[in-house]
This record gives sequence, C-alpha cells and structure tokens, in this order.
Amino acid sequence: MPPSPATGIPDSASAGTVRRGGRLGRFEQFFFASGPLAYPVYYAGDPESPPVLLLPEIAGFSPGLILFAERLMEAHFRVFVPWLFGPLGARAPLRNGMRLCVSREFANLRAGVSSPITTWLRALTAHISRHSGGRPVGAIGMCLTGAFAIPLIIDPQVVAAVAAQPSVPLSPLFTMLGLGHEPQFGRLNVSDAEIAAARARLETGEAHLLAVRCRSDRICPRAKIERLQREFPVGLEIREYAQVHDRNRLGERPHATFTKEYRLEPDAAADHYSRRAFTDLVAFLERHLRTVPGPMARIPLP
Repeated sequence: MPPSPATGIPDSASAGTVRRGGRLGRFEQFFFASGPLAYPVYYAGDPESPPVLLLPEIAGFSPGLILFAERLMEAHFRVFVPWLFGPLGARAPLRNGMRLCVSREFANLRAGVSSPITTWLRALTAHISRHSGGRPVGAIGMCLTGAFAIPLIIDPQVVAAVAAQPSVPLSPLFTMLGLGHEPQFGRLNVSDAEIAAARARLETGEAHLLAVRCRSDRICPRAKIERLQREFPVGLEIREYAQVHDRNRLGERPHATFTKEYRLEPDAAADHYSRRAFTDLVAFLERHLRTVPGPMARIPLP
C-alpha cells in the first residue's frame, strides 16, 4: 500500500529565494525551485484524490483557468496549477504572448526546441507525486503549453498527459486568413529527442496521451494533430469536436475548449462540444489515474 499523501505540499525553495504571489480563493500555495527556475504553485482538492498538473494557456492564470481547475476538483482530482506568467487571476493574452516570445524559459516559442521550463515541470511532477503518497500524476497542457504534455510523458510519474489544442509555433497568416504553407503547420515546440523519448514510453504502455482540438480551429491546425499521429502510433488518443464550419457565440472559431469555450456557454447542453470534451477528459484521467498497475502504485516516499 502506498503511504498516505500529505495534506500540505512543502516548499522546495531555500530560505533566501524571493517569493511572489498571494492567496487565491480555496487554493493553497507552495513554492517550487529546481535548477535556475522557481515559481509558486497553487493547489486544491482532496489529498486522497489523484493529482493533476494543469498548465496555463496564453491567457495566463485567468478566471477561465481557475474555473477549469474547480471543475476538475468537483470531478474528484487534486489540481496543481503553477503560476508561470501573467497577472494572477486575470486574462492577459497579448501581454503574455509578447513576453514569452523573448523568454528563454520558454525557448522563445521556437519550433523543434523544448522549453527549459519543461525540465522544471518534470521536477515538479516528481515533487507532487512524492508528497501525494507516490501516486502517478496527470498533466494537462493547453494552447501555448499544449505540446508540453510530450516532454512531461518522459517523467515516470506522469501516466496520463493531455495536449489540448497545441498551438506553438503559431502561423499568424493561417490563423487570420487560412493562408500559408502546409508543412509548417505541423511543427511543435518540442525537440526531436524528447519526442522520441516520449514515443518510447508510450510504446511500453506505461503512459498515455490524449490530443484535443476543435475542427474549425486555425490556431491549432489539424496538421499538428496529424504530426502527433505520425510520431505516436501507440498510446495516443485523439478527440476532435464541433464541425469545420462551426463558430462560437462570439462568431469566432472555437479554440480554448476547456476554458473560454466553456465559459461562453454557461447553459449549454451535455452534447455541446465544450461539455463533451470535458466528459471525455475526465474519463481519460479516471481510466489511467485511478486504475494503476501495482508497480506504480507502490512507489515509496524517499
């Protein structure tokens, strides 16, 4: 039997590390440092529930992200959200995009290069698992961080990863006008070496990857999903929603499946694409985080 998880997660930072951030509703906070990087991590949920790492999209630590985290908690997951960029509790997509384009931690959002922040995130998943009774961890990346699910698969603690509308590198011309050269649409902000390492782990059956997008989305072209299909012939599930002609309530092409699209339709029926996407997500996490093979379930605390 695994040890009982700790109610609180301790800081990993030294006493001299500069902290930032404040209280956020029902969330508690710890500060995590690994290598040269250090960020606050907000978390909430039952300590006995499976832990899920939730990464922000380009809007940042926004109300939509918080609502998504709360819905995951209602589905009986313990959710961990690192505050990586942007103002706490507010949307700032333009500001965040400009900053991250020149950010070394995010590798300037370049194609074929894994962001250094993903190394920090792998260390964080190990920290979360260690202080959650050795439980395996789920991980969800969205938009800007969608492809971060791939290097996270390499970590042995991560058994269920979600690439929701992976979008980087963006193709502005295609996003706005549907124009451009098809080969570039399938590029990802992940190195070939880490794609190969993730493929090897998926092929063992020790980890699983879910890719999600809306069919009319130009921020995440279908070429990115097709790239994932080529790279990961084993262990990948794909879910696409709505139709190529669909628009949301604002007349936009649906993109942020779990956040903005959900909030735009507060009274949507269960068959609305944002609701079906969440139902499928929960089923995927349930399948792989609550029914865990014996060796993973017996990881001891150090």
